[in-house]
Amino acid sequence: MTVKRATPGPRSEERRQRLVAAGYRAMVRSGLAGARTRDIAAEAGITVATLHYYFPTKDDLVRAVLEHTIRERMLAPLRLETDWADGLAALRTMLTGLSLQAEAEPGHFRLLHEMTWASREDPAMRAMLAHWHDDWHDTITGWLEAGQREDRVRPDLDAGTVSALIIYMVLGMVMRPPMPAGVDARLPGEFDRLLASIERSP
Repeated sequence: MTVKRATPGPRSEERRQRLVAAGYRAMVRSGLAGARTRDIAAEAGITVATLHYYFPTKDDLVRAVLEHTIRERMLAPLRLETDWADGLAALRTMLTGLSLQAEAEPGHFRLLHEMTWASREDPAMRAMLAHWHDDWHDTITGWLEAGQREDRVRPDLDAGTVSALIIYMVLGMVMRPPMPAGVDARLPGEFDRLLASIERSP
């Protein structure tokens, strides 16, 4: 049986976003597997049937929550557009901002970790994550290459490889593994020293 979909429009989009926000809260609270559609519908103040009108399956909702988590919960608060023209400044903003987010709001990083594992069995989610990571890598690579053209970043560095190393470092940082006391507090200063090591000496 074909599931009837919501008709596009401002009201439909507003309700859809309300459901995504409710799904995000439920998944952060209960985990990806523990968040039930009936609980999400109740949190959004609608029936399960209405939820399925907007998201025919839970997987559809999970993918929308994934995009919401990355775009609205991680990237928007960083306000990277303020520093975008200065790639090294934007890189510092990103590293410091994500470190602070990981401390203040670990829930959305835990959710992303769950989604990353779930993507092994969900090709659509895997494609979404691959797209986001490709964009992330391309953005950092672009910042570093611009710095090299401006003679601000060491020319001997391979921008693409350094970008990958930065991303792996950030992913490890936001997963919040148990670390020796005081390490987290020293991260912002170490980020500055790390970036200084790739900048060209005057």
